Amino acid sequence: MESLPKKPHEYFIKLISVIDDMRRASFKTTPETQQKKMLGLTFRQGSAMSQIKLLTMEEPQGVALKTLAGHLKMTVPATSLLVETMVNKGFFERNPNPEDRRAVCIRLSEKGQELCNDVQARLLNEIDRVADVLTPEELETISQVAAKLESKFYS
Repeated sequence: MESLPKKPHEYFIKLISVIDDMRRASFKTTPETQQKKMLGLTFRQGSAMSQIKLLTMEEPQGVALKTLAGHLKMTVPATSLLVETMVNKGFFERNPNPEDRRAVCIRLSEKGQELCNDVQARLLNEIDRVADVLTPEELETISQVAAKLESKFYS
Protein backbone atom coordinates (compact mmCIF):
# COMPACT_ATOMS: atom_id res chain seq x y z
CA MET A 1 0.00 0.00 0.00
CA GLU A 2 1.36 3.38 -1.05
CA SER A 3 1.59 6.00 1.68
CA LEU A 4 -0.03 9.37 1.21
CA PRO A 5 2.33 12.26 0.47
CA LYS A 6 3.07 14.50 3.43
CA LYS A 7 1.66 17.99 3.61
CA PRO A 8 4.25 20.74 2.96
CA HIS A 9 4.13 21.97 6.54
CA GLU A 10 5.22 18.54 7.79
CA TYR A 11 8.52 18.83 5.90
CA PHE A 12 9.07 22.37 7.15
CA ILE A 13 8.33 21.42 10.75
CA LYS A 14 10.95 18.69 10.52
CA LEU A 15 13.45 21.12 8.95
CA ILE A 16 12.76 23.80 11.58
CA SER A 17 13.24 21.21 14.30
CA VAL A 18 16.65 20.20 12.93
CA ILE A 19 17.74 23.83 12.54
CA ASP A 20 16.60 24.58 16.08
CA ASP A 21 18.58 21.58 17.35
CA MET A 22 21.68 22.91 15.56
CA ARG A 23 21.14 26.35 17.10
CA ARG A 24 20.75 24.82 20.56
CA ALA A 25 23.88 22.70 20.13
CA SER A 26 25.89 25.75 19.04
CA PHE A 27 24.59 27.68 22.05
CA LYS A 28 25.88 24.97 24.38
CA THR A 29 29.43 25.63 23.14
CA THR A 30 29.11 29.35 23.90
CA PRO A 31 30.95 30.66 26.98
CA GLU A 32 28.67 31.58 29.86
CA THR A 33 29.41 35.30 29.58
CA GLN A 34 28.29 35.28 25.93
CA GLN A 35 25.22 33.19 26.82
CA LYS A 36 24.12 35.86 29.30
CA LYS A 37 24.38 38.53 26.60
CA MET A 38 22.37 36.39 24.19
CA LEU A 39 19.76 35.44 26.76
CA GLY A 40 19.27 39.11 27.62
CA LEU A 41 17.89 39.74 24.14
CA THR A 42 14.34 39.23 22.97
CA PHE A 43 13.61 37.29 19.80
CA ARG A 44 12.93 40.57 17.94
CA GLN A 45 16.17 42.13 19.18
CA GLY A 46 18.13 39.09 18.01
CA SER A 47 16.33 39.21 14.66
CA ALA A 48 17.14 42.91 14.32
CA MET A 49 20.82 42.18 14.98
CA SER A 50 20.81 39.47 12.32
CA GLN A 51 19.04 41.69 9.80
CA ILE A 52 21.40 44.61 10.37
CA LYS A 53 24.40 42.29 9.98
CA LEU A 54 23.01 41.03 6.66
CA LEU A 55 21.85 44.40 5.36
CA THR A 56 25.10 46.21 6.16
CA MET A 57 26.98 43.76 3.98
CA GLU A 58 25.49 45.72 1.08
CA GLU A 59 25.29 49.09 2.86
CA PRO A 60 28.28 49.33 5.23
CA GLN A 61 27.39 52.89 6.33
CA GLY A 62 24.24 51.55 7.96
CA VAL A 63 20.59 50.80 7.36
CA ALA A 64 17.68 53.22 7.26
CA LEU A 65 15.05 52.71 9.95
CA LYS A 66 12.35 52.18 7.32
CA THR A 67 14.44 49.49 5.61
CA LEU A 68 15.02 47.66 8.88
CA ALA A 69 11.31 47.91 9.75
CA GLY A 70 10.39 46.38 6.39
CA HIS A 71 12.75 43.44 6.87
CA LEU A 72 11.49 42.84 10.40
CA LYS A 73 7.85 43.16 9.29
CA MET A 74 7.35 45.83 11.97
CA THR A 75 6.05 49.39 11.94
CA VAL A 76 8.58 52.21 11.84
CA PRO A 77 7.59 53.50 15.33
CA ALA A 78 7.95 49.99 16.85
CA THR A 79 11.30 49.55 15.10
CA SER A 80 12.43 52.93 16.37
CA LEU A 81 11.74 51.82 19.96
CA LEU A 82 13.59 48.55 19.38
CA VAL A 83 16.58 50.43 17.95
CA GLU A 84 16.60 52.83 20.91
CA THR A 85 16.69 49.88 23.31
CA MET A 86 19.53 48.25 21.38
CA VAL A 87 21.51 51.52 21.30
CA ASN A 88 21.06 51.79 25.08
CA LYS A 89 22.27 48.18 25.50
CA GLY A 90 25.32 49.02 23.41
CA PHE A 91 24.57 46.66 20.49
CA PHE A 92 23.60 49.28 17.86
CA GLU A 93 24.86 52.69 16.92
CA ARG A 94 23.05 55.44 15.06
CA ASN A 95 24.87 57.82 12.76
CA PRO A 96 23.62 60.64 10.54
CA ASN A 97 22.75 59.53 7.03
CA PRO A 98 25.24 61.28 4.70
CA GLU A 99 22.60 61.41 1.94
CA ASP A 100 19.66 62.67 4.05
CA ARG A 101 20.44 64.64 7.18
CA ARG A 102 16.90 64.08 8.52
CA ALA A 103 17.51 60.32 8.60
CA VAL A 104 19.91 58.07 10.48
CA CYS A 105 21.86 54.98 9.55
CA ILE A 106 21.73 52.09 12.00
CA ARG A 107 24.55 49.61 12.29
CA LEU A 108 25.97 47.17 14.77
CA SER A 109 28.31 48.61 17.36
CA GLU A 110 31.61 46.88 18.01
CA LYS A 111 29.93 45.00 20.88
CA GLY A 112 27.04 43.97 18.61
CA GLN A 113 29.40 42.92 15.83
CA GLU A 114 31.43 40.76 18.22
CA LEU A 115 28.34 39.01 19.55
CA CYS A 116 26.95 38.39 16.06
CA ASN A 117 30.27 37.08 14.78
CA ASP A 118 30.63 34.71 17.73
CA VAL A 119 27.08 33.38 17.47
CA GLN A 120 27.39 33.00 13.70
CA ALA A 121 30.74 31.18 13.90
CA ARG A 122 29.40 28.69 16.44
CA LEU A 123 26.24 28.07 14.42
CA LEU A 124 28.18 27.64 11.18
CA ASN A 125 30.49 25.12 12.85
CA GLU A 126 27.48 23.14 14.03
CA ILE A 127 25.83 23.29 10.60
CA ASP A 128 29.03 22.08 8.94
CA ARG A 129 29.30 19.26 11.49
CA VAL A 130 25.73 18.10 10.84
CA ALA A 131 25.75 18.70 7.07
CA ASP A 132 28.64 16.32 6.49
CA VAL A 133 26.04 13.54 6.07
CA LEU A 134 24.77 15.25 2.89
CA THR A 135 26.10 14.71 -0.61
CA PRO A 136 27.13 17.68 -2.78
CA GLU A 137 23.97 17.08 -4.83
CA GLU A 138 21.77 17.23 -1.71
CA LEU A 139 23.48 20.45 -0.63
CA GLU A 140 22.84 21.92 -4.09
CA THR A 141 19.16 20.95 -3.79
CA ILE A 142 18.96 22.72 -0.41
CA SER A 143 20.56 25.79 -2.00
CA GLN A 144 18.03 25.82 -4.84
CA VAL A 145 15.06 25.33 -2.49
CA ALA A 146 16.31 28.09 -0.16
CA ALA A 147 16.73 30.50 -3.08
CA LYS A 148 13.24 29.73 -4.34
CA LEU A 149 11.70 30.25 -0.89
CA GLU A 150 13.73 33.41 -0.31
CA SER A 151 12.40 34.89 -3.56
CA LYS A 152 8.88 34.42 -2.20
CA PHE A 153 9.69 36.83 0.65
CA TYR A 154 11.97 39.35 -1.04
CA SER A 155 10.61 39.66 -4.58
